[in-house]
Amino acid sequence: MRLYTFTITPNNRKVEAFVRHFDLPVDVHHVSFKDRETQSPEYLAINPMARVPALVDGDFRLWESNAILTYLATMFPQTKALPADPRGRADADRWLHWQSCHLMPAMGALKVADEKDVSAVTPLLKVLDQQLQGRDYVLGSLSVVDFAICAYLITKMGRKLDYSTCPNVAAWLARMENLKGFVETQVKMPPAAA
Repeated sequence: MRLYTFTITPNNRKVEAFVRHFDLPVDVHHVSFKDRETQSPEYLAINPMARVPALVDGDFRLWESNAILTYLATMFPQTKALPADPRGRADADRWLHWQSCHLMPAMGALKVADEKDVSAVTPLLKVLDQQLQGRDYVLGSLSVVDFAICAYLITKMGRKLDYSTCPNVAAWLARMENLKGFVETQVKMPPAAA
């Protein structure tokens, strides 16, 4: 298996952190945007969207980060990162859709807004805080859902949010940031030019 990635973005980081956390036998390839690698005919055959992440497993090509997460968790059941029963899987899917349909757009809006209006993010954090009540992880045990959601909340913008009214989220983020996969995928940006 080969993962094409660019660690700095949340959708890439969540998959790469998952691979690294569980020491999965996946070749991690960091694409070169300078060389326009994602625009090459070879890469477009892997992902016609010309984006990363993408996964190649033999003759199978898969793109979309949450699909890659669930595929990896299915292919490597020893991770125990994806519930196998129908209700557990539906619950995982619910939270993966919540991340991509609600959290990601709200965080994206913060990134581009002139004035940082957190009113769209605050109710989402409260929903997540309620889910984490009495749990160490979103589904109870560590799963693909935690990787998907955490990658957005530990971005530069996510670190600026006020978690004081969401203590369960704050404690969960502290646990997640210390996971091997997220520690190993932490990108140190060079200092800004003066």
